[in-house]
Amino acid sequence: MTRVLVPEHIDGAVPLVGARVQRLHGETMGTTWSVHWADRDAARHGAVRALVEAELDLVVAQMSTWLPGSDIERFNRAGAGSRRALPAAFAEVLQAALWMAEASSGAFNPAAGALVNCWGFGPAPRYTDPGFTPPGAASVQAALGAQDWRALRFDATTREATQPGGLRLDFSAIAKGDAVDRVAQALNAAGIAHALVEVGGELRGQGLRPDGMPWWVDLAPPPALPGHAPPRATRVALHGLSVATSGDYRRAYLHEGRRLPHSIDPRTGHPVAHGLASVSVLHTECLWADAWSTALTVAGRDAGLALAEAHGIAALFVQREADGCLTETLTGAMERLAG
Repeated sequence: MTRVLVPEHIDGAVPLVGARVQRLHGETMGTTWSVHWADRDAARHGAVRALVEAELDLVVAQMSTWLPGSDIERFNRAGAGSRRALPAAFAEVLQAALWMAEASSGAFNPAAGALVNCWGFGPAPRYTDPGFTPPGAASVQAALGAQDWRALRFDATTREATQPGGLRLDFSAIAKGDAVDRVAQALNAAGIAHALVEVGGELRGQGLRPDGMPWWVDLAPPPALPGHAPPRATRVALHGLSVATSGDYRRAYLHEGRRLPHSIDPRTGHPVAHGLASVSVLHTECLWADAWSTALTVAGRDAGLALAEAHGIAALFVQREADGCLTETLTGAMERLAG
């Protein structure tokens, strides 16, 4: 039986009578984006595309480690002691990321860029490159020594940050969620109150479909091993809610028989190996859903469950047990959404 999750609060939105669901899609941040919205005017596609791409391009220009001229890469290359003024979006995401690092005791670390790169999940070298090999102990130790987020002095009031020297910021675990929020907010400001926004699998829904239904989304479960049952199907009503999922199955590679997922534990310097297959988080803001799903994935089921409960986070954990079975655990906040 499919599990259905619905928001605790309904905002009283009225569907747009006579509207149809309009659709657009494209590419950004090495992945894809899509927008569905209720509109009576199909001629607005050009204006909506321009609005969406402007918000996505802003995030890329400020926060992409794949773009040498981005604001984040200029900060990463700055010399020790350099104090730089940050653009508003960058500063907002950095402030949120630093809070999450503290709250998760480093399970989430926005300064882990060197670790991400040395394991092959950054711009270069890539794990897909011919001849790529995972880092040795010395390289991991060097990267661990360059990721102290507490050494980064940041003034949220003036939006200024000081590069302590060699620290590499990486917002790959939060920027997509932020991009979803920015697109959704821009659509709302343009008078489009009923929309579903998706970037790389992270989603936010606001308002209703023209038929009065919420924006229904099915969570993609991690794949089950042959001979084992898949997790229970879960459907979410994204009405004033966002959802993000992190998992050990989305990007990974094999090395000498060992599977190395893209979820790196910044505290140990190595890919996670605790068997947590996925974590899905529901939150009103996609930035926080994105960040929390990463933090809880790195923390592991038991520590992650305790962390999520302490902060009232709605999360669904799917654990890969020793016998190959997939088991599920829901936080109290997630259980309440299931009625």
